[in-house]
Amino acid sequence: MDVASQTIMANPGGGTLSESTLIPTLVGALEGSISVLLTLFSGFVMAKIGYLDHKSVRHITKLCTNLFLPCLIIEAMGPDLTLTHLSKDWIIPIWGLASTLLAHAIGYVGHRVMKLPYWTIAACGRPNSNVLPLLLLQSLDSSGVLGAISRDGEGSSTLLRRAKSLILLNAVVQQTFTFQLVPGIIARDKPADEDAVERQGGGQDRLRPGPGRINPALHNAERVGLLDDIDHHPEDSDDSERTRTGDAYRHALDGIADRPDYHWPHRLQFLENPVKNVAKHVSPVLLSAVVAFIIGATPPLHHAILDEDGVLYSSLTQSIINLGELFVALQAFTVGAELALVKSSDPGKLPTVWVLFVRFIVMPGLALLFVFLSAGRGLYVDDLLVWFLLVLIPAGPSAMLLVSVAELVNVDQGEIAGYLTVSYLFSPLMALVCSSGLSVVATVAKRVPGM
Repeated sequence: MDVASQTIMANPGGGTLSESTLIPTLVGALEGSISVLLTLFSGFVMAKIGYLDHKSVRHITKLCTNLFLPCLIIEAMGPDLTLTHLSKDWIIPIWGLASTLLAHAIGYVGHRVMKLPYWTIAACGRPNSNVLPLLLLQSLDSSGVLGAISRDGEGSSTLLRRAKSLILLNAVVQQTFTFQLVPGIIARDKPADEDAVERQGGGQDRLRPGPGRINPALHNAERVGLLDDIDHHPEDSDDSERTRTGDAYRHALDGIADRPDYHWPHRLQFLENPVKNVAKHVSPVLLSAVVAFIIGATPPLHHAILDEDGVLYSSLTQSIINLGELFVALQAFTVGAELALVKSSDPGKLPTVWVLFVRFIVMPGLALLFVFLSAGRGLYVDDLLVWFLLVLIPAGPSAMLLVSVAELVNVDQGEIAGYLTVSYLFSPLMALVCSSGLSVVATVAKRVPGM
């Protein structure tokens, strides 16, 4: 066990915060931050030497978002996503949303005053809300730092599960908010160079309608309906002209797709548009949160799926746990790989410095001030872990999905990728945020008797 673990875990029955733990906390948080950076770097190196390409990374990212993260949400949030727990921990999603809106507002001020690109607004406002905090929490737990904010008698595994649940609760809010607001912001920047997109290998992965079933159409090459009548001249009767015209007609017909006419049953057509409109705004992350809430709030389902003696725990639940555990490290790995594969360009010194200033100084500072002024005054739950996460949630580098959003709205990704590469190199600064957060939590805890 390292020095941080020995010092912080001196009281195994419950965590204690004191000034003597600050240096070991800083060391432990730095170890965790470096662990995160090394995971990202592994993905970066593997992509650079050719083990991964843009298409494979895109597929892995979709797997993480559409399968592994929903499984993690159901497994981690299900036990705590009940009305009782939400009534206690409501401050986490509310502060997550409020801090994001505030950060976007600060980014907008910088955009207007310094004439920065629109992507800087989203980069200021959208932190990495799932991969980085989850991986950092795992590292902090292994180094013993989290033991300082545990409840009396709370074990390490229980504390980590509770921390994951709260982080994922915020991630659901952030993810839903991002895809409602951020595309409209980033879309105001300059369009992507289509040739550059093709060169970096992303062109074939762009979002576009499916081709349908392409069936050969049988037509007389000498006669193609009205098309043949428009420019037909008797004098153009030599073989070469006829061949050229026939080839042109056939080329025009090559793109015709025999797409099936999918439609709702006549009796249900009145539901088609409402259902499609709702489906546009429901992501797998939000859907999995709804499923987790239903399971957690329904006693028979909770017992059957989430309790270890439940009838489905050893089969269904264990498979969900296995899939969910793949998310954190694999998504961090693919973040590093995507940074290596997306063709980056110079984002400029002013935009980079401004966004880094907001993400690593302004937002952590505001979070520390918020906790210092509001915690321990009866406004929300008196829980050391919740207070610490209120500091952690708004801090850190911007979300990697900004590159995906830029690709979705056909905006140049180069500057965003260049900035993100720099920002993740600064991720060890999260050690200072963690250390400062625990220091503030230690101060605030003195307001509550018995803490």
